[in-house]
Amino acid sequence: MKAQLWSEWFAEYQQPLYRYLYRMCGSREVAEELLQETFYRAMLSLSIQDARQARAWLYKVARHLYIDWLRKQTSEKSMLENIRRLFSASSRTYEPETMYRQKEDKQRAEWILQQLPERMRTILYLREIEEFSYQELAETLAMSLDQVKVTLHRARKKFREWEKRVEGGMDDGG
Repeated sequence: MKAQLWSEWFAEYQQPLYRYLYRMCGSREVAEELLQETFYRAMLSLSIQDARQARAWLYKVARHLYIDWLRKQTSEKSMLENIRRLFSASSRTYEPETMYRQKEDKQRAEWILQQLPERMRTILYLREIEEFSYQELAETLAMSLDQVKVTLHRARKKFREWEKRVEGGMDDGG
């Protein structure tokens, strides 16, 4: 029974967790290593039977492993370069002008996200890309619902402020 549950969780969460870790660190090798460590730790200590709680717990473990890995990096510049590929939405249109505009928008969003503190980056990613509920965010980030709402609001506000600065030419975006 337990082996079947683990197989189901692995099948369900392997790809989303890998995408999250890859987008956060920008390295396939590191993302794979962190993913393996996430499931290893889960197998050692997770006793949750509810899959919704398992999802939040797995993301929480993955996030903590990512933060630990990030702390091991030697410089702030290295950290920013490793987070560079946060958005990986690919274009389905092949019109050169549209593709160019989408590429510019993606680069600008990536650069802006790099300017935000880790917690703000994480909460925006989990909410906007992984579509976590407020409850899942609270469980994953070990925050109250009120803290989640306030942090998410502040992260969005900070993102918009940076966006206005970039569009206003105060920073060159690169």
